[in-house]
Amino acid sequence: NINFPISAITDVKGENAHEIFKWAEANYGKSAIPKWNFHKILINKNGKIEETYTSFTNPMSKKIITKIESLL
Repeated sequence: NINFPISAITDVKGENAHEIFKWAEANYGKSAIPKWNFHKILINKNGKIEETYTSFTNPMSKKIITKIESLL
């Protein structure tokens, strides 16, 4: 009973970038802009970008899990 798109192609750079990526770049810099699929942006409980991780970083890596645990 899902009534919203599960996936879509979205611009991540430039004038047509999705608002989340414009916000991320303005608040964290160029490292928040994905260079490839599966880029990760970790947002803390205050709504600020805590860290970004490239697509090469495994989402279950110790550094991501440790960072998430430190924020909880």
